[in-house]
Amino acid sequence: MGRLSVTEAAALLGVHPQRIHQRIRVGSLPAERIGSQWAIDEADLELVRYRRAAGRPLSARSAWALAAVASDDQAALAQLSPSERSRARTRLRALMALGSTNELDSASATLAVAMGNRARRALFVASVRDLPDMREDERLRLSGVSLPGSNISAGQLVEGYVRGSDFDGLVRDYLLAPADRHRANVILHVVDIDVDDAVLDGVAESLLIRAADLSEHVGVREKDEAMKAIAQLHSRSGVKDATND
Repeated sequence: MGRLSVTEAAALLGVHPQRIHQRIRVGSLPAERIGSQWAIDEADLELVRYRRAAGRPLSARSAWALAAVASDDQAALAQLSPSERSRARTRLRALMALGSTNELDSASATLAVAMGNRARRALFVASVRDLPDMREDERLRLSGVSLPGSNISAGQLVEGYVRGSDFDGLVRDYLLAPADRHRANVILHVVDIDVDDAVLDGVAESLLIRAADLSEHVGVREKDEAMKAIAQLHSRSGVKDATND
């Protein structure tokens, strides 16, 4: 895939170029400044197209409630009201249908959108020598491609969840510099809502969160592993029980 101008991207999405500029400003569409023009990677634009067709995201709390039910983590479930658990089970049933779909890109996009508000996704570049220390940092819960269960070889990349209150310190301590998708070797999912430590510990490594993380990558392997995680989640007896009222 190549790169597109703002005008070309707008034409493909069927929107005014001003809308593309707005997306670039708020960070929802990655772009690189080349001279006086913006260049947009076709892969990033395709991801936007899929997400536009994939529905609306859940609120941050609803996304974590869904992840808690899917993980069947008791500490996480204890933080939910009966009505939150019931709604999350209904949503989980709907998402489980993705596990058998043959439309891989569409299915992974739907999941990425539904869980999109669980955290802010921030991309950085760090010294390769600092990556081992980052993986051991107690402020970071490894996730996505950094989990062995993802079956993705990512020795030169760190992905994980960090609380909003720890975010600035982590960026400062490791001299992280903002980067685009092509240069980034650190992916931080920043959790701004109040989530109990037990919930983060029990849910950040769950199959549903792993699938959501992998769905946000543009690679086919990551999307394929996302759907494998959904299929595995579907087959687990604990999830089957969770989807029954």
